Amino acid sequence: MSKYMAATTVLLFLLNGVVSAAPVAAKPGTHKPEMGLGLGAVIGGLLGGPPGAIIGAAGGAWLGDRQKKKDDTLSDLEKKLQQKQTELAGLQQQFARLESSHDSELHRVNMEKQVSAVEKLSDGVFLNIYFRTNSAALGPQNDLGIEHLAHYLKDLPGISVDLEGHADRRGTDAYNIKLSQQRAETIRQALIRNGLAENRIHCHGYGESGAKAARGDIEGYIFDRRVRIKLTLRHPAYAVNQRQPGRR
Repeated sequence: MSKYMAATTVLLFLLNGVVSAAPVAAKPGTHKPEMGLGLGAVIGGLLGGPPGAIIGAAGGAWLGDRQKKKDDTLSDLEKKLQQKQTELAGLQQQFARLESSHDSELHRVNMEKQVSAVEKLSDGVFLNIYFRTNSAALGPQNDLGIEHLAHYLKDLPGISVDLEGHADRRGTDAYNIKLSQQRAETIRQALIRNGLAENRIHCHGYGESGAKAARGDIEGYIFDRRVRIKLTLRHPAYAVNQRQPGRR
């Protein structure tokens, strides 16, 4: 009987320790080991008397301490994750600023190139298309070049196109005037066919008046049978309007 009384006494003592330890459990960082200690003691006491209570208390304390370490580890990981997320947000903001700066710089360079191109056009840009003897027809290669030119000029409405038709020295003046006009008209129709507005194109036929090859120079005649395409600004103020602020 005294054995059971002793076990009961120990059990009540340990239970009292658990209850009296409750206020202490409110302290941060200590509740896990103490709860494990008390619970382990109760379970051990019920199963094995005073020795079981002692062993159970020790095991409960170990479990409680282990759980506290797990909680601390999880808390540290959460703090590290939050720190990495903050660092990532900072890097994303830095990347966005660099990207914006790069876009601004690229836009500035493109604008400077456009202004430079427009300034050159104020003096005129010239292209030549050459023809066979007594012909006003375009070859396949020239036709493709005219197509590319038309597509390029469609995005530059401030540019005017002047077509100057020429012929070599052979033939009569009247024939050469007509032939040079036909050559200029061929280029005009090709540009219109590829989408360039008709009112931006002006044709002129100069016959042999612009011929440079000496009479009888067969090879030199090749360069006289041409249409010179002159690209100029439709309005002189266009170049000024396209300048960036502060540019001189």
